[in-house]
Amino acid sequence: MTDTLTQEMDLLQAGEITDIPASDVPFVPKAHFTSKSREARISNVWAEFRQRFFGKTEEASPAVSLRTYKLQKAAADAPIIEALGGESRVETSIASVFALITGQPYGQPGPLQVNGYANIFYVRDKDDVLCAVRVGWDEEGWIVDAIPVRDPLAWNGQHQVFCPT
Repeated sequence: MTDTLTQEMDLLQAGEITDIPASDVPFVPKAHFTSKSREARISNVWAEFRQRFFGKTEEASPAVSLRTYKLQKAAADAPIIEALGGESRVETSIASVFALITGQPYGQPGPLQVNGYANIFYVRDKDDVLCAVRVGWDEEGWIVDAIPVRDPLAWNGQHQVFCPT
């Protein structure tokens, strides 16, 4: 086994694959990630997410498949990204994140965890900075936040990471 594969097995447990359909229209986060959304119950969009993503528009996107990975121990973003093959390998779109949320608009079971722990996605913000976008469910709705991956925050072993296949 290669060192990367061994590291991935120690840090992350591969899970299910979820398919996100293509979109033929641009995606504007500011129009969707709001407590007034008709598409899903969103209870809180943290200020840093708004600052990083509300000035962004993503072009129409192709279909994508995302695999879940359950963290097996606490880790910061850098070792998670390295274990999954690097920044270019882990990056997904904010439209894909929202597509998953709308698939579970009221916290129903599905690919996203709804147990209070985070679902983590790696997405570039409006300034092209790779961020960890954290999506979690509480009794009031979806909570959305973003932090740059250079932040030393360590995620605990209960969180789940989504990565393109």
